[in-house]
Amino acid sequence: MRILYIHSSAPPTADLLDRHAAAIAGARVLRDSSAEQAGRDTLLTLLVDGDELLVPGLEHLGATSSMILASLRRAVEVGARVTLLHDGIDGASILRAAALLEALPDAADMPSPRRDSRPYRRATPERVAEILALSASGMPIRVIAETVGLSSGTVMRVRRIHRVLPHSSWPSDCLGSAD
Repeated sequence: MRILYIHSSAPPTADLLDRHAAAIAGARVLRDSSAEQAGRDTLLTLLVDGDELLVPGLEHLGATSSMILASLRRAVEVGARVTLLHDGIDGASILRAAALLEALPDAADMPSPRRDSRPYRRATPERVAEILALSASGMPIRVIAETVGLSSGTVMRVRRIHRVLPHSSWPSDCLGSAD
């Protein structure tokens, strides 16, 4: 059976449906206006092997990427074919791409080379805040280091990591005049 599923909270699809009139000819149309997409859930439980589910776009299958992927998985697991009309992509292709992306390491899991290159153990959050405040006021690095009780190298590292360069340290003659 061919079924066209449209969720009404998704962007308007009238133009898209006109462009794909041949693809959706003979398909049963299910318009779901429920906020929690109860019609989608019912439809996914009724799909059987060989059914074809036509969807204008991914946003019709769920509100979040995890909901969309779960909907695609449920349909593909029973043997239904999912086709995205807007992109002309098969739902199984999206699931394969998602599986490839899940296999890659996440950037949040990888250590940052800049921040983890040489930790500053004695620079507590309070000291870091003091270093940043004193740097913003234009105080020289050696004076900041003596004030907070850390080495100049640690102060420079904290400033570099937090990208602090006080405006007062810029020579005014190299900036020129706006007049």
